[in-house]
Amino acid sequence: MFQRSRPRYRSALTSVAVIALLVLSTGSAAAATPAPGGDATFTQNGKSADASSGGCVSNGDETSTCSDVGISVFAGKMSDNVSGVTHANQVCVSLDLYTLDDATKTLVGEYVTENGCKVDLPSGTLHFGSGLTSVTLAPTTISIQQMVCVDKVTCVPGSSREVTVAGAWTGFGPISSSKYRSVGDDGTCRYDEAGKGYLRQASFSGTLDGQSLSLDYASISDAKSTYRSRCSEV
Repeated sequence: MFQRSRPRYRSALTSVAVIALLVLSTGSAAAATPAPGGDATFTQNGKSADASSGGCVSNGDETSTCSDVGISVFAGKMSDNVSGVTHANQVCVSLDLYTLDDATKTLVGEYVTENGCKVDLPSGTLHFGSGLTSVTLAPTTISIQQMVCVDKVTCVPGSSREVTVAGAWTGFGPISSSKYRSVGDDGTCRYDEAGKGYLRQASFSGTLDGQSLSLDYASISDAKSTYRSRCSEV
């Protein structure tokens, strides 16, 4: 969660993506979004690695169909004040499919996202090298849940399925200190996410359900991040 590469349309649906991940990652520390009137805080402190990519293909009718792929792994400590449960590691997968108007870059039709996480992985599944040099993820099967969104706040659950993911990150270049903060407000809840730590660029190679993945952005980090939501009745 320290480094989040947002493909083209994800920045416009930040609140949707965050809410969907919290709702659908039933095995993770971020297992449930608080109901209106409730507050929640999620924290994680440790090493992580992310890889993502996005692209669009023209439909020939002044619209383009776009897809995004994201994979992240974490080892350290994850906790939240909702479940009271602490986890030691996690792997997550995110898949998005949507159509944009070529001229305005606005959403045409539905935004379909699939997200899922798996925590407390068996020994040997995830390995971080020293100094943010490398990360390896052995083949791991994850259940991902579909969410269909028609705008930034209106989403309904879809079908679920299992996918198997594996991969390796190789760090390159200097290690730099970094920090970020993002906020969002959907009219009912306000979201605040922040993190700081050390970051290194990386290359990534992996597979998803046996198919090779070519992802454009990857990084390895050692950081602490916090996600907070504050909600009120409507």
